[in-house]
Amino acid sequence: MENCGHRVSPAGRREEQALTIDTASPSDPLRRVLRALIAAIALSTAAFYFYTAWYGTYPALIQRSVLLGSAICLVFLGLAERSPATGAKRTLLITLVAVGVAASALTAGFIVVDFQNIAESAGFYGQTEVILASIMVIALLIATWFAFGAALPLIAIAFILYALFGRSMPDILSHRGLSWSSLMAGNYLTTKGVLGVPLGAVADVVLYFLVFSSFLAATGASDTFVRLSQLLVGRMRGGPAKIAVVGSGLLGSVSGSAVANVAASGTFTIPMMKRVGYSPHFSGAVEAVASSGSQIMPPVMGAAVFIMADMLQVGYSTIIMAAFFPALIYYTNLFFVVDLEAAKLELRGLDDFEKGQTVQLLKDSIFLLVPLGILFGMVLMQYSPRYAAIVSLAVLLLMNMVNPRHRLGPRALMNAMVDGMRSVAPITVAVAVAGIIVGVVEVTGLGLNLTTIMTAAAENSLLLLLILTMVSSIILGMGLPTVACYIILALIIAPVMVRLGVPPIAAHMFVFYFGTLSAITPPVALGSFTAAGIAGSAPLQTSFTSLRIALPAFLMPYLFVFQPGLLFQGDVTALLVPLVNSGLAVLGLSAATVGYFRGRIGLLRRAMFLIGALMAFAPDHLTDIAGALLIAAAIAIGELSRSKGETVTARGSARQ
Repeated sequence: MENCGHRVSPAGRREEQALTIDTASPSDPLRRVLRALIAAIALSTAAFYFYTAWYGTYPALIQRSVLLGSAICLVFLGLAERSPATGAKRTLLITLVAVGVAASALTAGFIVVDFQNIAESAGFYGQTEVILASIMVIALLIATWFAFGAALPLIAIAFILYALFGRSMPDILSHRGLSWSSLMAGNYLTTKGVLGVPLGAVADVVLYFLVFSSFLAATGASDTFVRLSQLLVGRMRGGPAKIAVVGSGLLGSVSGSAVANVAASGTFTIPMMKRVGYSPHFSGAVEAVASSGSQIMPPVMGAAVFIMADMLQVGYSTIIMAAFFPALIYYTNLFFVVDLEAAKLELRGLDDFEKGQTVQLLKDSIFLLVPLGILFGMVLMQYSPRYAAIVSLAVLLLMNMVNPRHRLGPRALMNAMVDGMRSVAPITVAVAVAGIIVGVVEVTGLGLNLTTIMTAAAENSLLLLLILTMVSSIILGMGLPTVACYIILALIIAPVMVRLGVPPIAAHMFVFYFGTLSAITPPVALGSFTAAGIAGSAPLQTSFTSLRIALPAFLMPYLFVFQPGLLFQGDVTALLVPLVNSGLAVLGLSAATVGYFRGRIGLLRRAMFLIGALMAFAPDHLTDIAGALLIAAAIAIGELSRSKGETVTARGSARQ
């Protein structure tokens, strides 16, 4: 979420890991015990949530505290299970893990057992509650540090200090200040902090989608999607790169994780790209960009979009419909780039599938595409996302029972469930810490103050505010998981954008987009670094290549802010105009970045393609027309040159 001598991000390790219950070394009984504990916690937590999803949920505090307690336990136990430490260091680590697990179990268990008294206390809490709240917050911050590094916990600590010392802040940021007891109890025993809306979205929806994705992976989705992509586009020139684009798009549409997607599909696609003639850094960049699109590709799109739906108070189907055309343009651009690069390098495609292989592949694909189709259809039909995910999972398991090639036995089913719950754990602790920030912003009135400051800083210039937001999103996204980055900026900056006239869904999508693009943005580009490790290329070179070929993705959010019709906001005309402009811009940028369009192009035509594309992205219709004419002129000049060259060649042949 990069090996080859480069530091692996903790976040990356969480997303790449998978638990296999039966592979613990017999010579390491402690590790076997840890894996058994992880499996027991994961399976019991999954049983609780699937039971309550079907028979009725408990009050929000109980539903969310159970998930938080188990997630903190899984993060601590996972740390001990993976650690190579020995001797005294291992003893110290196991002690820390034991304390963390005990603390999380105690604090979550207290809410479950004493819920009635908590509900009747009307905000008056005793010393016991404050102590337990403090223990929970500390355990949560440490677990998040282990899962994602120091950035998110340090930001949360800064907000805690702001809440405590509000009277000492400058006037524009000052507030009456909160006591330690009220701050901790508010986070622990109400739905205004750690156990707030972001964690509720994970407990109510995200968990089920991640479990569905885990079972999909266990039934061979990665291999099947790559082979299906090979059948569809593998014979085209530069086929392996197009397989990466299509396959990663298919896999990412249900994984919602850039780095996990790179790790899953990149091991197939990157070596294939290198074999047909793409350079290692270009191969890694294509896979990184294709996989980074996983978080903007419906229907799953990652945890952040479920929280976005809660924040905007709209249905999940509204979000995925808004995301569809930007995602389509994203992958169309990448497809153009790899096609032009293949033409430039004169690369061929792969051999055809044999008839028997094609029939078997289509059979395998049906077992995966039917559950996905049901999921997508139910969401569009306004069924609740949780219900859609559970029904789709049930259909997947039923179809798996009659699929002889990928039928899962009892142990494989358990492993898939455990892997799914383990993938939920780091997201849970991240959104819980983000909940601390949300609570402080709401209680202290910081949100209103920051809105005033940001509006003044932007001097009522929407473009300047968008640029500041882009930079903030990318920087935060380098150190934070996408979901935490989105929550913070949606809370602080999105209201300012709305105040300046941006439709709410466009403001939130703008913030979300740039948080996801941090995976391919140097200097900390986890998706590109992971792909570089597989490709054997230099990480920074791969990152800058990713940035170059994904350039339209960095311009797309500006387009849908100024022309929100691209997000299905308005009538058909409001959609078609920016869609056509985007197509022209993608064509121009692809030609400019590759330096090829029906032949190699010089600096002048590259400049014409680039400037024309940038003009096509502009919201003004006259500028759009001028950009289209400039791109058309660049194409016409090339065709005239080709025609003259062919004429001269023909005359020379005739004279001979």
